[in-house]
Amino acid sequence: MKKIRTSGFFRRAHGNFLLMMRLTMLCLLMTFVSFTATALGQRTTIKLDNVELQVAFNEIKQKMGYTFVYNDQVVKNVGKISVNVTSSDIRQILAKCLEGTSLDFYIEDNIVVIKAKTEQSVRETEKKPVTVKGKVVDEKRQALPGVTVLIKGTTLGVTTGVEGDFSIVVTDTTNAELVFSFIGMVSQTIPYKSIPKGEWTIVLKDDVQEMDEVVVTGIYSRKKESFTGSSTTYTAKELKTIGNTNVLQSLKTMDPSFAIMENNQFGSDPNRLPDINVRGKTSVIGLTQEYEIDPNQPLFILDGFETTLQTISDLSMDRVQNITVLKDAAATAIYGSKAANGVIVITTKKGVIGRPVISYNGNLTLNTRPSYKDYHRMNSQERVLFSRQLIESNMNFGRVPTGETFEAAYEQLMSKQISQAEFEQKVEKLQGRNTDWFDLLFRSDVTHTHALNVSGGTEAVKYYVSAGYSNIEGAAKGSDSEKFSALAKVDAEYNEYLGFTAKIDYATTSNTGYSSVVNPFDYAYSTTRTMPAYNEDGSYYMSYRAAGSTGRDYIGYNILKELKNTGKSSKMDDFNALLALRLKLWKGLKYEGTFSWHTGNTNTRDWATAQSYKVTEIRGYEYGAYTEYDPEFSDSRLPYGGMLTQGSTRKSGYTLRNMLSYSHLFGIHDVSVSVGTEARRNEYKGVSTTGYGWVPEFGEMFSPVETPSYISTYGGNKPTNTNSFTQVASFFGIASYCYDNRYVFNANIRSDGSNKFGSDPKYRWLPTYSFAVKWIASNESFLENAKWINNLSFRGSYGIQGNIHESATPYLIVTVGDRDRVTGLPVSKISRLPNPDLRWEKTKSWNAAVDFALFDGRVKGGFDIYRKNTSDLIMSKQVAASTGQNVLYYNAGKMVNKGFEGFVNLGLVNNRDWDWRFGFNFGRNVNEITLANRDDLSEASVVDQMLAGTLAVEGQPIGSMYAYRFAGINQDNGYPLFYAKNGQKVHRALRQDLELVHCGSIFPKLSGGFDTQVTFKKVLSLSLNFAYSTGSVSRLPKFYDSYTIDPLTNLSDEWLKCWKQAGDNTIYPAPYNSTDMKNYLATETGSVYDISEGISGHSDPYNLYNDSDIRVAKADFLKLKMVALSYSVPQNVLDFLHISSMLVRFQVTNLFTIADKKWKGLDPETNGANIPALPTYSFGINVSF
Repeated sequence: MKKIRTSGFFRRAHGNFLLMMRLTMLCLLMTFVSFTATALGQRTTIKLDNVELQVAFNEIKQKMGYTFVYNDQVVKNVGKISVNVTSSDIRQILAKCLEGTSLDFYIEDNIVVIKAKTEQSVRETEKKPVTVKGKVVDEKRQALPGVTVLIKGTTLGVTTGVEGDFSIVVTDTTNAELVFSFIGMVSQTIPYKSIPKGEWTIVLKDDVQEMDEVVVTGIYSRKKESFTGSSTTYTAKELKTIGNTNVLQSLKTMDPSFAIMENNQFGSDPNRLPDINVRGKTSVIGLTQEYEIDPNQPLFILDGFETTLQTISDLSMDRVQNITVLKDAAATAIYGSKAANGVIVITTKKGVIGRPVISYNGNLTLNTRPSYKDYHRMNSQERVLFSRQLIESNMNFGRVPTGETFEAAYEQLMSKQISQAEFEQKVEKLQGRNTDWFDLLFRSDVTHTHALNVSGGTEAVKYYVSAGYSNIEGAAKGSDSEKFSALAKVDAEYNEYLGFTAKIDYATTSNTGYSSVVNPFDYAYSTTRTMPAYNEDGSYYMSYRAAGSTGRDYIGYNILKELKNTGKSSKMDDFNALLALRLKLWKGLKYEGTFSWHTGNTNTRDWATAQSYKVTEIRGYEYGAYTEYDPEFSDSRLPYGGMLTQGSTRKSGYTLRNMLSYSHLFGIHDVSVSVGTEARRNEYKGVSTTGYGWVPEFGEMFSPVETPSYISTYGGNKPTNTNSFTQVASFFGIASYCYDNRYVFNANIRSDGSNKFGSDPKYRWLPTYSFAVKWIASNESFLENAKWINNLSFRGSYGIQGNIHESATPYLIVTVGDRDRVTGLPVSKISRLPNPDLRWEKTKSWNAAVDFALFDGRVKGGFDIYRKNTSDLIMSKQVAASTGQNVLYYNAGKMVNKGFEGFVNLGLVNNRDWDWRFGFNFGRNVNEITLANRDDLSEASVVDQMLAGTLAVEGQPIGSMYAYRFAGINQDNGYPLFYAKNGQKVHRALRQDLELVHCGSIFPKLSGGFDTQVTFKKVLSLSLNFAYSTGSVSRLPKFYDSYTIDPLTNLSDEWLKCWKQAGDNTIYPAPYNSTDMKNYLATETGSVYDISEGISGHSDPYNLYNDSDIRVAKADFLKLKMVALSYSVPQNVLDFLHISSMLVRFQVTNLFTIADKKWKGLDPETNGANIPALPTYSFGINVSF
């Protein structure tokens, strides 16, 4: 491979990227300046030839911002005009436009009223403009800001202020009618003459049928009542009632179908992205590592285009307008091959009509640090007591004990290096030390986020600009993240036929943290507290891990020193741009073309200095122990300097979508049809290299000493390049028909083409389609007298979806490496075996549901039941090693996925002072394998997957966990016994010869949440949110960490209850001693407990005990996820502060978890160390000006 000068590459790539950013931001700034200049009233030119007078009015409105009120027929009678005038005075322009006509005008505020010159008659009194003032309130007499007030038949209108007040000019008091409308309220049309004199007070009522009016799918939007798919939409306000930090966690709490699968890496790598699924899994689990991402992950859509889980995880809640979860085939088929696992559609905020509104959102969060009280680990006194018991039991340790441990002190006593008195003094010091590794390595971290938004506009142009900053301290000291982001969005309607949307956003994130060779949590969790972090003189205390066979001191280790001399950092820049063009071609016929482009750079560094343990291990001796004149120096692989790994990845891509839509209402027949095409391309280019002999103190130079060992180990080190791209072409169609607002029919079809499947073209294209129907029963005449039923509808859908794995390929893929030093030929490796018949995974699914709203919306809910049948599952098969690979991926399996979900929201109290609501949701999902050709697995491999709950067993649900059947403690030696398949109790056996018991499923039978919110006078609000899960099991943390107990490790306090002597009634076995076990099984008494017959691959008791049913517990839980108190500042205080609104909020999360007592405070929801979610405290403020 060609050697690349990586430092220059990084600088050029980053420099070009920043230049592009600056030019783009400059263009955007110029665009906004242009709009602003227009709005400030520069000289305006109106040049029109032979056009209707209305066209001139529209032109003036677009360029100068005035609103026109006139009689359509009177203006049409004028005929066509021609005008060419330039002026900054609206009166001069209007006079020129009306020159020679029978019309006149007058201007009040920003409103131009056109009238006939002959209308100055006896009716002048009735036609005289009147300024009408009033207030709009709800049924509880609370003010309603933002209500639209329009004069019917005109474009003249205003919106109510923060106190619900309005003022509007009525030009024709004889015939004028005012229309009052507000989202979620029943609109009212009131004639001017029917209102009493003085200030008006208009009362609007809640409209429960309009609360969730529109479903946004990302490609098209549909009214909720005519949408037949299974979906749930959450507004930004609803999401923030659950939490103000993370979109994914809020969704998990609110929607039972949205599951975040916590994994055992969370304990050691809190930045790892979780596995997510919607309504269970449609692909065999266990392929995540092969395909790099979970093939069961849903598709994420941001503002209409595909995005990554990382982007959504980092997305600020302040930018979210709403989130829609699309679940069944009717809702997701439009997204084709990637939508079999559901679609998460996120829409960001956009500008609203009105004056510029500036808002600030700030949030400060304190996350509590982990503590030993959360994990039931031994303190120093307990560890010394246990070590004393081990020595009295004649345990072997696998290494000569060293350092600040009881075992080491005892070894010194036995070898007469210290006296009995000195020994007792040492033991007393060890017992009282209690080094708090969690305190040394972790912190109660503080996170603060800030967002500044500006929005506003006219009917012609609306804008939204946002800038955000977040500073996140990681729980481990030294791990930090800093992010800056900016977004600008413009929605423009040039005229009634042409409009466009433009959006750009940019984000840059800098992360620093510990190197991959350091794990602070694992160290604090598993290191004895008798060992100090520092010597008495303040220097680092080094623990020397001795080799058991020779006893020679090896390399000293101190984690605090290692954290200082190793590290990792990354810098990510992302830029996205979107342009959407909207054209009204004909009555009901529209075209929309959208282009999205994204690019980004990621630069990473992972380093270790010459003084680090990582490099010292490579060097073979302590830093500075030898000089270049010593033979150890010349024998070392890396005698001088450290090492630095640098990587740079550039991603770019685009999506182009064209769509033609037609919609029209033919009496009681509402028809809508859309067809479109989509093309997308994503490309990744990267380079990574590791340099040795790194000396950061001398300008980060690389100066390795090329010893023979260095040359043989690192001499062939070269940069690694990555270059890949994906292209997909798609065609889609959408049709909807609604009869009399009672019967709805929807159909979707899409075909995706990909070269990832099959050499045969018939495997390359997969059409996905769906059909759905809906019956709005509440609109039937026989229910019109049932006033207590506001909405009652039934829906059903059926469809076929596909799934595609990103790394799938039908071809033979060979990786070409370096040249062989002997033959001079390139060394190649097979990375994928060919399968010309590899094809799409296909899912056939149906969904049936009911939605209802009763008693004026005080009871709302829905219930869905579904089933998915997936065929052609991609599975792995063992093949001969002579092929160059151990596995071949092929289509072989079938799976059934079924379940139900629902929700109910109750309005318990709703009066002038109090509002109290309660809601709960629930869901259940079961996956079952109906066909799985896994004959290639060995018996031992089958057992391993059964223990983990990952085996695809025909007729069994995915996630079925099995365990060895525990048979108690052998009172002869304190070691655990297990039942073999023949009923015999044994200590040792082959895995496949032991009895396995079904413990349950790792997935719950029912899960969900419930919440309640109490509000007093719309000012003070208290919210509580709970989550629950029932019907699943999980394995407790390991009891035996290994076959020996290392003196330097800490242990669970369960060991204090272990077996010590015959007659002890306990489920906790004695510490394992391999020599004792071997000797015992060699006796006549012990031989009956060994049925392994000397075959290698047997399992010893310490492994079997960890995987036995005694170490399985119910994973049911009830969690208080969140308590929040918010306060809206009263209007009189706002007036004094000269601000529009202010909301302050205090929130506490993860207060407590109720679970099986076996967990002892640990969290059954996470595997591995079962780290409980620690409490967080946050304070937020939202201010608008």
